[in-house]
Order: sequence, then structure tokens, then C-alpha cells
Amino acid sequence: MSSSYNFEHQKDTGGLIQIIFIRAPKKNHDALAKIGKQTDDFFRKHGVSKFVYRLNARENMMDFVNVSKIISANDDEDVNLEILSYRDAKHVEEVMKAMEGDKRANELYKEAMELITPGSIVFGDFSKLEKIS
Repeated sequence: MSSSYNFEHQKDTGGLIQIIFIRAPKKNHDALAKIGKQTDDFFRKHGVSKFVYRLNARENMMDFVNVSKIISANDDEDVNLEILSYRDAKHVEEVMKAMEGDKRANELYKEAMELITPGSIVFGDFSKLEKIS
């Protein structure tokens, strides 16, 4: 996939994305999925696109190290990836402020934190690159 392809298709996404990796015991998969569906409404209401994926393969490929090894996932854990797409950094602040004031959002956060592997959340905020040349 060429970089020009990536730039052309970023027009449909926000200027800032948050990437979140979460490890959780496989036995908690259904409970976390239920919470995730409930949080979808909150994010959609506040203009955030949310995508959730579960890691399939855990083997390294050629010179590439599988993310499950970087975040020290055990065989009895799922590795989930969440991608949240925001307009910009100000939008992130607005959504976080709205979340702080939302009783149900706080309840869901606490429920989720009880189901994930403690200390396993890895995240980063990424800004869209401007097309070069």
C-alpha cells in the first residue's frame, strides 16, 4: 500500500487518532464486548469514530516482532486494539471533559478496568501527517 493511498483515505478520518492496546483474560471477552457496545453510543454522540479489533496471530513474521510480545501478553489473554478518531486535540479534551461529567460513562470505565489485566493499557495519540510533495 503506497503512502499516497494512506493520505488520500485519511480525508475521511479525524486529524488525531488514539491507539489503545488492552490485554484482558480471554474469559472476560464477552463482558468487555458488552461494555464496548455501550460506550459506542457515548463516543458516537460526541463525534468520535471508534473501531475495535482483536489480535489474531501471535507469531513473529520475518524481522517484525508481534505486538503480543511487546506488551507481554500471555496465552490466556486477548489483545484488543481500539482506534478512536478525533477532529483534533481540542476535540479530545472536550470528549474527556464530557466523559468526566457522565455518570454512566464512569460506571462503564470502572467495570472495564475490573475486567482487564491490571497495568496492561498501552496508548498513544497520533496526528495526521500532511502529504509530502
